[in-house]
Amino acid sequence: MIKINKIVYVGNLNSINLEIITKSLKILHKKRINFILVGNYSKIKKEISKNFYIEKITLNNFKDEFKQKYLNIFDTKKYKKIFNNTTLNDIYLSYELAKKYNTDLVTMPIDKYLIKKNNKFNGVTEFLGKINNSKTFMLMRGDMFSIIPITTHIALKDVHKTFINNLSAIDDIFINLLRLGTSIEHVVFLGLNPHSGEKNTLGKEEEIIKRKINILKKKYKSFKFYGPVSADSAFKRVGKNTLFISGYHDQALIPFKLINNTQINHTIGLEINRYSPAHGTARDIKYKNKADINSFIQCMII
Repeated sequence: MIKINKIVYVGNLNSINLEIITKSLKILHKKRINFILVGNYSKIKKEISKNFYIEKITLNNFKDEFKQKYLNIFDTKKYKKIFNNTTLNDIYLSYELAKKYNTDLVTMPIDKYLIKKNNKFNGVTEFLGKINNSKTFMLMRGDMFSIIPITTHIALKDVHKTFINNLSAIDDIFINLLRLGTSIEHVVFLGLNPHSGEKNTLGKEEEIIKRKINILKKKYKSFKFYGPVSADSAFKRVGKNTLFISGYHDQALIPFKLINNTQINHTIGLEINRYSPAHGTARDIKYKNKADINSFIQCMII
């Protein structure tokens, strides 16, 4: 019986997603990575035919028989819709398929605004947490260091309240890291305010962070905790086994993407591991044969 290594949700077709997936096939076949691509079969087939630079690819409309050296596609069009949005339904089916095969899920980029019009949707990380009925965190893993933003895809005006609420549930991060057998040793908390609060003159959130760190030090002795430190100077010294925990999305995502060469998004807190490449849909370079496959490859071989 052929082992399925990954389930891959195709994401937006109006993107570089299929270019990346198809250009990666030879490498993945050599590494014996067997994956099922989830999406609308006829639309994927039509889109692949438009990519003039792609070598001939043989498609398999996957049901129960997996074919090696084929692009095996699980056709979501044949299945009942649970949500009022095709993307959400496809992500849901992808997650269920990953659970069925007890394997990792890789989701390719989507345009979130297309979903937000008619749904309360902040991102795939949050949606997967909702359908799994669990608290999820966005662990961005890099070759130089890793980060977790305590708040993710929300408006800046909502950060303070959400930050305080999520900080109380942060134990789940370390429970999951230990369960996964992490290599992370050092955990650095960033201050929420400029200059880490300037000794409470710019805010008192850092005092809350300090109290939480003292609790974590006693509970999780496998990690060395530091902080809160000023975010504007925290990334002058980085280490491979270091995790930075930030108050909000861009506070840590900007240095993460500037400094790390390899970058992947790892959702923790689910029944299975979910990964996604660190790039976006990049519609401006679609059909131009310019897409970088490295982040996707990292997601697939991890």
